[in-house]
Amino acid sequence: MVMIIDGSYISCPNCGWEPGETDRWVCDVCNTHWNTFESHGKCPTCGKQFIDTQCKRSKGGCGQMSLNADWYLPVEATVPREKEKFTWFWQRKDDLPVTQTDKEWIENGFQLLADMFGDEYLRSLPTVTPDKHYFNRQFSGTEADAEFIFKRVAELMHIDTWEIKLMFYSDRPIAYSPGITETPSADLKGSWKGSAGQYVDKGLGQKEIWLKLEMLHDVPGMISTLSHELAHYKLLGEHRMETNDEYLTDLTVIAFGFGIFKANSYFQFSQWQGLRHHGWQMQKKGYLPEQMIAYAMAWLAHCRDEDISWKHHLNRTVRKYFERSYKYIEENRGS
Repeated sequence: MVMIIDGSYISCPNCGWEPGETDRWVCDVCNTHWNTFESHGKCPTCGKQFIDTQCKRSKGGCGQMSLNADWYLPVEATVPREKEKFTWFWQRKDDLPVTQTDKEWIENGFQLLADMFGDEYLRSLPTVTPDKHYFNRQFSGTEADAEFIFKRVAELMHIDTWEIKLMFYSDRPIAYSPGITETPSADLKGSWKGSAGQYVDKGLGQKEIWLKLEMLHDVPGMISTLSHELAHYKLLGEHRMETNDEYLTDLTVIAFGFGIFKANSYFQFSQWQGLRHHGWQMQKKGYLPEQMIAYAMAWLAHCRDEDISWKHHLNRTVRKYFERSYKYIEENRGS
């Protein structure tokens, strides 16, 4: 039986499997069994908020983890219309999810990067996926995790980190291991507020990448942030550019294979619970919007003749943009 929660239809964003009202998930804190969608991922016993939900392979699903928020679809999207031909805006078959101007900027940007790094080199870079093949570690939210990701991302981007030091800061006081730096120097603090990371060139072979402490429990977000700051190093630290360009830096992140992390970290949804009220909040990270990230990834996939099975790692929204872009490029390959 189709499951409807708060006016939304529930289905797996990866494979389309539909859970029923009798399906249950288990809280790893208190062992409560409940239907996670009835509470939007919050355990009714201990209150733990689960951001991700695993599709049930035993019930015919794919077994993959995905954002709980991505399982909810408007009911109207599943209702057939027999008397009139009507297409909901998210079902439109537009040629592209980006404007012609954005399309040209992306393609010109990749050409600029090819001039900087070499066409054959950029074509040889793979799309990095969020799995043990690239990040084989059990993460627990520590500074050591951040150091591991920093060195692994640098390795994948072919960066020697001898002159780069990873630093930590926070917008609010947090108790971490002894000796850790909690905030950047006072003269920098004002411009860092709300930022997840920063690249600082102090000259004379001294480079610093600052990571916000609150990011330690967000592994995909850390990978996205550190790949962005290391892209600054590729462009500025290796003297390929003289002035900073955040948009081209985002495009460099995608060119070096970290588009999945960039796309999935751009828009984040979370819920909060107070003494008397609860609600939700949205946050955007990065500079290029999801549509442009998706088109850039599709364009690269075609140039590299990649197996795009990795698209299932993208969140539902970006994956749809990617598929539309990929189809368009495929149909217009000659031009």
